[in-house]
Order: sequence, then structure tokens, then C-alpha cells
Amino acid sequence: MFCNRSCAASFNNKKVPKKRKQQKYCKHCDVPVFGRRTTCNNCNPSYVDWTKVTLGDVKQKASFQYSARVRQLARKLYLRSNKLQECLICGYDKHFEVCHKRAINDFTDDTFIAEVNDLDNLVALCPNHHWEYDHHHLTF
Repeated sequence: MFCNRSCAASFNNKKVPKKRKQQKYCKHCDVPVFGRRTTCNNCNPSYVDWTKVTLGDVKQKASFQYSARVRQLARKLYLRSNKLQECLICGYDKHFEVCHKRAINDFTDDTFIAEVNDLDNLVALCPNHHWEYDHHHLTF
């Protein structure tokens, strides 16, 4: 018997060490892949290149949810960028919302998603200033 779990773990890990991670390769083209993936971006059928998808394409698939999908992609893009993650007006950094300077509905159906979610069109605002901007009490 062991005095605690830590002693048991150190004894058992010496006896039976963990498996080493092996480099994985795409099952179609033998390009190195990372994590749990089995295919690369080029061979992945569910990978979407948003520079080639238009607002009209998204509307056809989910007409009542297309704005939510565009906003979701905008949030991901903004978080991956190196832009400030705080309100542009007051500097509040506990919570911010990503806001489109030019509204999604102002773009035509043949506009690419990448153009709508361009970093120059996105700004971080606290919930109060986002509401004020949406209701035309605030301008940039």
C-alpha cells in the first residue's frame, strides 16, 4: 500500500511510463498534422475558406441565422488578431463585444464574408457603448 496517490503515481509511472506522442500525417496527402486531426486543411471536407463564401451563400443555408454566423466568425477573427481587447471608448476590459462599424445588412448578397469581417470594420465595445452605437447615440 502507498501513503497517498502521489506516491502511487510516482511508483507506477516509473514502472509503466506514458506513451510518447508520435507525429501524425494527413491520411490523404502525408502532410504533418497536429493534435487529434487526421486530415490537413486542404484535404478536410469541412474546412471552409471564408474568403470565397458570400453573404448570399450563408443566407441560402440558414436564412434566419446568417447574421449570427457572420458575428460568430467576426468574434473569432477579432480574438485571434492583436487588436486591443477592451472598449474603444472607455477602456473597459472585463467584457467586450465585437461590433461591426458598417452593419452586416448594409452589404449586398454578393459580398464576401472576409470583406464584411475585415478587421478595419470591427471594433471592440463594452455592452453599454455597443448599445449606444447600435441606437445611433454614438459615432466613430
